[in-house]
This record gives sequence, structure tokens and C-alpha cells, in this order.
Amino acid sequence: MNRERRKVIGIIFADAAKYTLTAGVLGSLLAEKFSALVYIITGFAFILLMCLAYFITPKDKPNG
Repeated sequence: MNRERRKVIGIIFADAAKYTLTAGVLGSLLAEKFSALVYIITGFAFILLMCLAYFITPKDKPNG
């Protein structure tokens, strides 16, 4: 039960990371305003969320 919850939460964090990256890049392109600070913050948020997703998602159980 807890394992399944952790899988779902890991997927949610991974999706949030993808959406953050997409929103940051598309937002800067649509605004036609390129700022290094926006890319740094977006990149940091992406890496943080992906690390959380990696460590929250349970590892596969060995067979046997």
C-alpha cells in the first residue's frame, strides 16, 4: 500500500518537473524576454523536483 503511494507521488513530482521546465522555456519564448535568472531558477526547480521524484519512487524488489 505504501509502496504504491510512493510510486504515485514520484510520478507526480516527475510530471511537475516536466511542467515547470516547459512553462519556464515557453514563457520566456512567448514573452520574447530572455533572462539568465529565469533559466537558472527554472533549471534549479527542474533538478530539485527530479531528484525528489527519484528518491521518493521505490526501487524494484528483487525476485525471489
